[in-house]
Amino acid sequence: MDSYCSILNDSSEVIVNPRKSPGFINNAASQEARSSVYDLPYNKTGRDARPIQKKIAKNGFEEKTDSQIAALEEVNRFLRKASMAAAQLIEEDNPIEQANLAFEFKDYLQVLWRHKNVRENNWGDLLNITQAVLAQVEFELLSKSQKECIKTIVDGYLRKPAIADIDMEKSLEVFSNAGFDPWCGISGKF
Repeated sequence: MDSYCSILNDSSEVIVNPRKSPGFINNAASQEARSSVYDLPYNKTGRDARPIQKKIAKNGFEEKTDSQIAALEEVNRFLRKASMAAAQLIEEDNPIEQANLAFEFKDYLQVLWRHKNVRENNWGDLLNITQAVLAQVEFELLSKSQKECIKTIVDGYLRKPAIADIDMEKSLEVFSNAGFDPWCGISGKF
């Protein structure tokens, strides 16, 4: 054991150290005092400890993360699919095929609903109203004006880059003019 030696530290513990290597340095006293150079953000409530900073792109808009971009791409893809299904629905006269297309359209809306937080609140609200309106009808009995209304809502409002409050009012009017009850979701009348 002559290649090792024992070193006694401040806490009276024995540390075995190989000979000819530097001994251990006790920095316990200096570790108690934190350096003012370090910024250690934390929240005592247990929320996210990372500092909150929004990255602003050169064009003045907030930069999107890869997952946000992917979600927006999926939303746009399913809006295109919903638009195509609504266009096919207008042309269809066979009640069975009409119902199949309407259920396909409804499935697209459900996928969009999973991403309701990707867009602005009005977009999510209009999507919700559209789903509630479709829940009150039998798809085999959709009239030509109701099918055109569905297409108008998708192309004229849901596919817009942003839905303003005035657009919400107009979309509710489009639903009402086609014979739908846009308030059925909150009135409980189905």
